[in-house]
Formats: sequence, structure tokens, C-alpha cells
Amino acid sequence: MANVRVNGMGIYVYDGTAITKINCIKTIDFGSDSTTRIENTCLDEPNTKSYVSGLSDPGQGSIGYDFDDENTSHDKLEEWARDKKQNLQFYIGSRDSNDAPTLTGGSVTLPETRTWWSFMGGLSSPAPTFEADALVAYTITLERSTEVIRTPKT
Repeated sequence: MANVRVNGMGIYVYDGTAITKINCIKTIDFGSDSTTRIENTCLDEPNTKSYVSGLSDPGQGSIGYDFDDENTSHDKLEEWARDKKQNLQFYIGSRDSNDAPTLTGGSVTLPETRTWWSFMGGLSSPAPTFEADALVAYTITLERSTEVIRTPKT
């Protein structure tokens, strides 16, 4: 039985100008998609409503990390969240290699040496938490605008 471990994964975000590697994330939750139901029951149906599937509504999740004031990727996440940045492209690479996505002429290429999960989304609502005998922890709301696509390594 194969198991994909989380530790060693790489998280990258393309903001339309550059790819930023996000370091030392503790959690990322993509959220769950939901699909609307459109009722299509005929008036002559005496007992049961019927439905067809409607549009998919991408999930709302979160990104969590312990704040490190020397980690510029944490600063970038907070900046995007404060600005409610949309149209960010997220790439999460498996631990199979350390190869990073590359950017050529505005086009992102994913290395074939890792499995990738990718989606478009936005960030908002940076929320730090301060507790006794703990590190400053941040949770940032992740609003996906597309489904999550898994690209297997080859």
C-alpha cells in the first residue's frame, strides 16, 4: 500500500509576476466543493421532487503557520491576505523531489518529478493568535475559485 507523506512537500504561489516558495506552512486546507441542486420536478409528480446538478461552488479553506519575522514568504502571505489578493495560482508539490515550478514568459511549467495539486484562489482575513507558552500562529482564509487539479508525476 502506498502512502503519500505530507512532510517535505513544497508550496508555491504565482501572483501574475513571480513564483514565491512559501516556507514553513503547518496546515493547508483546500476546503470542500459543493454543487447546487436545481429542482426539475414536473407538476404531475405526486410524491417526490427531482433535481439536476447545478454549478460547482469551490471550497473555502485556510492556510496556517507559526509566524517567523525572518521568513519573507510569511510577509508575502500576509500582504496578499490584507490586500484580499485574487487570481493567485497555487501549486503544492509532493515530497518526491525538490524541483520547483519554472516561469517562462508568464507561463508556469511544473516539473514531472513530483505529483502536483494546483488551483486558483485568493487570500483574505489574516488572523494572528496569541496564547501563553506558544508561538504566534496565523490563519489566513483561502478562497478557491477553481477545482483542485492533481497532476501525477511521471
